[in-house]
Amino acid sequence: MIPDAYFDRFETPKYRRRSRVRRALIRRFVRRLHEFVLDAGPVSSVLEIGVGEGFLSGYLSEKLPTVRFSGVDASAEALARLQRLFPRIETRVGDAYDLSGLGGPFDLVLCAEVLEHLHQPARALDAIASLRPRRAVLTVPHEPFFRLSNLASGANVTRLGNDPEHVQQFGPRSFRKLLSSRFEVLALTTSYPWILALTAPR
Repeated sequence: MIPDAYFDRFETPKYRRRSRVRRALIRRFVRRLHEFVLDAGPVSSVLEIGVGEGFLSGYLSEKLPTVRFSGVDASAEALARLQRLFPRIETRVGDAYDLSGLGGPFDLVLCAEVLEHLHQPARALDAIASLRPRRAVLTVPHEPFFRLSNLASGANVTRLGNDPEHVQQFGPRSFRKLLSSRFEVLALTTSYPWILALTAPR
């Protein structure tokens, strides 16, 4: 189980909030994602797209100390914080639409809570597929439940619970349909209020 002290290492508000319910949901989500990583088979290198401060890759890198971790993010500031927390994770400023020039190959690509922010999520999937990873794990908010959980906590009420930076909304069926255009969906599950998929490039 992720200890509270791990959450407190980060500056991102969603991790800093000390809500027991929120942290329990994140712990369950990370546990399920970790299971998908293990289900991906032997992994020696992992790339996370939209790595941010490194909450996921940092946790996994400490659980899997022999695996090489890399991260891409549009925010140089977030990557600087990541490097202070997890100096062995290699980082690069970039975006999900252009993953060329990375020092792969990568056995596994993680793309967690990114696609809902993109106006052209299919372009990001093309970029991931171009890396030819053996497996990819992708996650998005599970709608409408993500919005309902926001409303229940009093967040984004004037937007009916929708985060202002979310420009896409997915349920299991629409998420599977998007992924299936580029990947074979090996497993798809929910961990309230998120959807997780383990995939392989076609």
